[in-house]
Amino acid sequence: MGLWLLLFAVGSAVLVIRTIGAIVMNTTLGTVLVATVVLSLVVGVLSHQSSGERLLSRLPVSELSRSRAPSLHTSLDRLHERMAVDRPTLYLSRTNSPTAFVLGTDALVIDKSLLRLLSPAEIEGVFAHELAHLERNDGLLRTLIESVLRVLVGLLLMLIIPLLVVLTMFGWGLSLLCDRPVSGPHTVGHRIRRLFVRCTLVLFIAPTLMLRAYARHQEYAADTRAVEVLDDPLALALALESIQHANEPPESIVAVLFPKRDRKPNRLQRALATHPPTDERIKRVRALANNADDATAVSYIDIE
Repeated sequence: MGLWLLLFAVGSAVLVIRTIGAIVMNTTLGTVLVATVVLSLVVGVLSHQSSGERLLSRLPVSELSRSRAPSLHTSLDRLHERMAVDRPTLYLSRTNSPTAFVLGTDALVIDKSLLRLLSPAEIEGVFAHELAHLERNDGLLRTLIESVLRVLVGLLLMLIIPLLVVLTMFGWGLSLLCDRPVSGPHTVGHRIRRLFVRCTLVLFIAPTLMLRAYARHQEYAADTRAVEVLDDPLALALALESIQHANEPPESIVAVLFPKRDRKPNRLQRALATHPPTDERIKRVRALANNADDATAVSYIDIE
């Protein structure tokens, strides 16, 4: 009886595999894969182009004219001339969060709190960092990579689910053949299924980790580009320090009397973060700025 059940399970597994193969192989697997990736890229481009307008309509922002903030527009003009990027429209937000960011390809948003917190040179450092993202097309590239990874994971999932069904049926039949429990942790195929489920979880988590790592790389690259185009290379580091201090919660009397140890993010938190630790960015920007100053000093000596 158990042998017949095992043969039934194996036959069913073969039938499932042949059915999936017939569906997929009417056209070649390569054609399906290429067409799906191309479609995901097109959808990613369209999504990136429309995302800026959608987000602007939902945020408490207003366009900041040149007459209202001539110094900000002067800084933006100066950076625009030095960088290979179209001049974005400047918007002012009122979220009381000291931040600046770009939306789409033509919108630069700065929060009103930054105007009170930073000096003009530091604001220009923030502008340079954000324009570097536009110059490198970071937002578009991140959207395209995310779209492709999502599609690839979906295709793999379509292949994994039938395989999981096959493994389950095979383990069920083998358990009956060996007179072992059909369900529970003591079945023949339990370990195989558990390993398979873990591999599937890794398959879902890996794209997220890759995207977060790429986003952190983009932040470092934008910092480097900002230092290259700024008159004051240290301005970005000073701006990051001011923003970091502004985001720290105020110390209470309890915190002063009983200070806690600084808790650094663990590996998982660092892996899931979209931005590198601010302390590391500050150290790196300062090192880049010092190198830029040394190079400028050497060039002046050579000229003399």
